[in-house]
Amino acid sequence: MTPDSDVFPELNHELIKPLQDIDDLKLWALWQEYPHQARYLMMLFFRYADYPQKIAQNVHNIKISLPYFESLWFFLFDRISSYNIEKDSLFSKIITEYINEFLTDEKVIVTSTNKVNYEQEIRFLPLKYYLQKNLDKLSNLERLILVTKDKFNWEEEKILQYLQQKQTITLPEIKAYYTQAHSRLLNFLPIDIVSIYL
Repeated sequence: MTPDSDVFPELNHELIKPLQDIDDLKLWALWQEYPHQARYLMMLFFRYADYPQKIAQNVHNIKISLPYFESLWFFLFDRISSYNIEKDSLFSKIITEYINEFLTDEKVIVTSTNKVNYEQEIRFLPLKYYLQKNLDKLSNLERLILVTKDKFNWEEEKILQYLQQKQTITLPEIKAYYTQAHSRLLNFLPIDIVSIYL
């Protein structure tokens, strides 16, 4: 499958360009061997980004909304990371089986999807995947402050009010924990994914 550089400008990055002629099986094996080099997973994702949507529409007669699409890809990333690759393994066949498994088990809810926002959002799925995986490496307090502020747009004062019901903490401490959490999370990410996306 040929990825679209209009949808994925990251394809023009110097770390991604050399991978474009490498076949699926080799990329897959490289990612399993070097999981902290995200470029191999990214190249596979760029090639197959729209593939689950095609399977969903052609086989299951549904269109996947963005939250389910993200969950599906995270499911695929987890499964292919530990799959026992053999010489005759076919990447498209394996992920087709996993896509069907996910769509059957999840009973996906169909919602309308804005195509422009959809394409913009899916660009960053590999980055989101690595961020989610590494959130668990933060302390509970760091993770809570980071997620409530960045994902749920809580003001620091609201976070303070919430936390003061459970412990003694000040506003400057919350700001310091937030800055520290961001810094630590970035340090946990593969160097190449930071270079490519950030």
